[in-house]
Amino acid sequence: MIKQQLMSPAVALYHWRVHGMSMAQVLSHTGYVRWSDLAADHDEALANEETAQQDMLMSPEERQREEDVEAVWQQFGDYLREMVPPPEYDDEIERLLPLIKKTRQMQNAARSKPFRDAIKRRRQYQ
Repeated sequence: MIKQQLMSPAVALYHWRVHGMSMAQVLSHTGYVRWSDLAADHDEALANEETAQQDMLMSPEERQREEDVEAVWQQFGDYLREMVPPPEYDDEIERLLPLIKKTRQMQNAARSKPFRDAIKRRRQYQ
């Protein structure tokens, strides 16, 4: 008995274009029922791959900025959506970025000091 192997949408579409595989065979080899579902998933995979490649080309400064903007949205997203009109999002994010950076700096500074040193200093003052 021959066991049928499932193909990714990209591989199946390659065989369809290059080797003349029928549309029914493409669907059966990918596990999709409708051609539109296969095409949608293939388009999404291509978009994800392009995004991943762009992320790999980002400099560390650009990556840090992306993380900072994401932190602003995570912490102040409700405020931005409810109180700020969409055209003013960029200005408001620029206004909130220093707050996120200072908060992150304080957290990192607090984490960097060993707990034992704090206890020793506390005992010295008692």
